[in-house]
Amino acid sequence: MAKEIIELPVEQLRLGIYVSRLDRPWADTPFLFQGFAVENDEEIQTLRRLCKVVYVEISLAEAEELRLAARKSSVKSRAAQPSDPLEELSANPAAFVDHVPVKDPVALKTELTLATTTFGEAKRAVGAIFDHLRRGGGLDVPHLQTVVGSMVDSVFRNRDAMGWLARMKCKDDYLYSHSLSSSVWALAFGRHLGLDKETLTSVGTGAMLVDIGKTGLPTELLKKTGKPTDAEWRMIYTHVNQGVELLRAAPNVDDRIVTMIATHHERFDGSGYPHKLKGDEIPLVGRIAGIVDSYDAMISERCYAKPRSTYDAVRELKGLGGTAFPPELLELFIQAVGVFPTGTLVELNTGEVGVVTGQNRYRRLRPEVMLILDAQKRVRDEFTTIDLLTCEENTGKTEPSLWITQGLERGAYDIDPTEYFL
Repeated sequence: MAKEIIELPVEQLRLGIYVSRLDRPWADTPFLFQGFAVENDEEIQTLRRLCKVVYVEISLAEAEELRLAARKSSVKSRAAQPSDPLEELSANPAAFVDHVPVKDPVALKTELTLATTTFGEAKRAVGAIFDHLRRGGGLDVPHLQTVVGSMVDSVFRNRDAMGWLARMKCKDDYLYSHSLSSSVWALAFGRHLGLDKETLTSVGTGAMLVDIGKTGLPTELLKKTGKPTDAEWRMIYTHVNQGVELLRAAPNVDDRIVTMIATHHERFDGSGYPHKLKGDEIPLVGRIAGIVDSYDAMISERCYAKPRSTYDAVRELKGLGGTAFPPELLELFIQAVGVFPTGTLVELNTGEVGVVTGQNRYRRLRPEVMLILDAQKRVRDEFTTIDLLTCEENTGKTEPSLWITQGLERGAYDIDPTEYFL
């Protein structure tokens, strides 16, 4: 019987149809083989979530029948289909930002009490999961999603509390702390983009698991202080596929989580790995994962590199716009976390040093700052909080009377922000 390959909207998929090609790379999907006959409703739902159209191999008679059905299908009925918010965001992320309330319902200092408990629970959960995997155990993703769900609730109450705690890192296992912090930045980013709680939970869980494949690598390689050899780099690159395999072996895993792990090292210009995807070939969740993974690595203390200040990390990220990452998405991420994020140390033009305690959403260079050291770098008698956005201007000058001259590394001048704020 003569066969024909036609483009088919995913809404028209049905059991038994042979799918030979997708409108996206196979590597971005949970399907193991390129080309398969649809055997169950779960496969149909997965294809509808990931693709807009597929290319199917069918008989000439079936092809004509499907074309007739497509002509009869109205645009209105297709529009009524529930859409994945990530698909809508991928087309125009900036359009969603204005839906996020400017003012948080809970003050930072109030939320920190609740967030500290949630953050501690998440930290223990991450440590337990990684240890379990290193001993040859399996992955309990639903339990992890429950933990991330509590983090999502915190981010919706106050967008800065979790970020504050993530920046107050202890010198734990880098893999643990990096996984937890990457999740925090993904949640902050996702909230800024206007994602709903269900989608945000998947994005936060995916960011937490991006390096899960490294649990199968030798510990001495992960802790090596020098530059890896070519052979060692090849081994490190395998962590992406190892992570995907771990997730596919686990039950009840959201496809978006698998996609994040599979694509978090792909880069906008095609220089990433493992599949050299470029531009829109990289799904939005993969682009988000790549940005938060890189940002946290920059500001973290690693065995082979000192942490950058958040200001320097943002500057480096901006320099990667158009090559490693899409510039528009990078700009939205910087809006979400801030050039001088809450919890970071800064020095003012007066020489005074303080810790950022709040953000001005539309003027991220002018946050609220609690002053801790005076111009001579002595501890102040009173810790005054100032809003740089509302500082009066000097008479006859165009520059504000106070502004930030530089961001400082964590621990500068032996300052622990938690001593002054928590």
